[in-house]
Amino acid sequence: MRKGAIVGTAGITGLAGCSGGNSTTETSGGGSTEGGSATDSGPQQVSVTIGSKRFSEQEIFGEIAKKAIAAKAQNAKPVDETGLGGTAQVWRALTNGEIDHYWTYSNTQWNQIHGKDSVIHDREEMYNEVKSLIEEKHDLTMLEPTQASAVWTIITRPDWAKEHGIESISDFADYIRNESTDFTFVTYAEFAERQDGLPNLLKEYDIPQEKWNKVNVKKVGYGGLNYQILNSGDAVATTGWMSQPQIYQYGLKTLEDNKGYFSASVIAPIIRNEIINKNPSVETAINEAAQPLTTEELQQMVLEVSNTDATAADVAEDYLKTNDVL
Repeated sequence: MRKGAIVGTAGITGLAGCSGGNSTTETSGGGSTEGGSATDSGPQQVSVTIGSKRFSEQEIFGEIAKKAIAAKAQNAKPVDETGLGGTAQVWRALTNGEIDHYWTYSNTQWNQIHGKDSVIHDREEMYNEVKSLIEEKHDLTMLEPTQASAVWTIITRPDWAKEHGIESISDFADYIRNESTDFTFVTYAEFAERQDGLPNLLKEYDIPQEKWNKVNVKKVGYGGLNYQILNSGDAVATTGWMSQPQIYQYGLKTLEDNKGYFSASVIAPIIRNEIINKNPSVETAINEAAQPLTTEELQQMVLEVSNTDATAADVAEDYLKTNDVL
């Protein structure tokens, strides 16, 4: 672990076109080709615009892709547009052709982006369903999945949970219905509104809206502030996903989703077909980089970026070297 100052996430950037010399002819989207059609010397030259959401985990994904493309793909140049914002902004940028590639979460695609109400708990089934949905509706390819998981749940301070006998989300709901609403709950602003987020969670676990309205709910952005608030004692519970290292860093308690509200969450890259049709080596490079990633490796990388002077680029390079990609 490197030691030093905490590294913040990148700011929101504008969506830029791809850079290139005078010989570059830009495509209609984020990618560009140089020198016309493919030749016998290898795949067509392309620039691949890499996007991400604006928090450390996503920016690490972007760095992994950038470094893998630069090192392993032929005639391909990565262009950095990481740290764009939330789900809606990044998905819109991808489907508009303003970026060419980012890494997504299967449950976000299934519930939030494509509006599916059903819950799928099996990882393989979830991946296959989302892949089919994306590729039928969009000119995109969902690449090979990582081994990492990012299933959502409610996380609490362990002392508070023990005091009130709370082990599951049903226990949490019982506490609100029967005991008290005099506590602070932290949630991501996006999760408070999204279809597979808090509104339907309250319905699934029979938490009356009039009771929930009495809870002091703080809405924050991505980046770990919710866990800092929880750890400081200023809140008792928050929402989050299992790959977040602050859960283990602060010794927090994850509640059992005993009603199976949350779908499986498989992390996998997506790329525009235009890029891989012109240069298949880009797809090969990203797949090689993504497939070894485990939840534990991801937690460690995010923790290092959050608590030391390491950058997303630093930990991405270490990961790729450890897994013999570089």
